[in-house]
Amino acid sequence: MGKAAKAHRAKVAKRNANLKVQEKRMQKLWQAAFEEQMEKMKEQFASMSGDTMSGLTGLLQDEENIQEETTQEGSESTEPVQGE
Repeated sequence: MGKAAKAHRAKVAKRNANLKVQEKRMQKLWQAAFEEQMEKMKEQFASMSGDTMSGLTGLLQDEENIQEETTQEGSESTEPVQGE
């Protein structure tokens, strides 16, 4: 193997090493962004399902409002109808 071939091999090895480093960096960044997004989705799902205290408080308030509306509607519909 000649001098030029050795130099070329060294260049190629260096280039390949740099590409591997760049790929690992990108993979690390992608993984971090993915984990961050998953945490956001978990929090959103937890608040939707009522697993957290803040989500639970919101659900309780909504449930009370629904019960009040149902009670009001129920009292209106129980009036006797004349003529039957």
